[in-house]
Amino acid sequence: MAVSMVVLASRPQDWTHEQFTTWWRGPHADAARILPGLIAYRHGAVTKDYDNPQAPGWDGHAVLTFADQAALDAAFASPEWKAATAQTKGMGGRRIILITDEVDLLAGDDHG
Repeated sequence: MAVSMVVLASRPQDWTHEQFTTWWRGPHADAARILPGLIAYRHGAVTKDYDNPQAPGWDGHAVLTFADQAALDAAFASPEWKAATAQTKGMGGRRIILITDEVDLLAGDDHG
């Protein structure tokens, strides 16, 4: 079963949404996409916050998928992980990081 790291993040106060998205999809993605064992990497820029449309609480999310927990653990222990996370030190903003067991609910009848 695939294991994913799901990240929900808001930008630093002095960045625009566009600056944050450009950074996330550019330099930060360049560092993260080389993580060992990474089999999928998706990013979404928030276009609407249904709970707070006037002042969105989040700017984007990412889903990094690995074959299993061992592959994720190996990525976390890698120098590539250290380099990717070093970029976010002291940036400000907020984030939530969740580790999930992922199942494709559109793939056939086997849902677990």
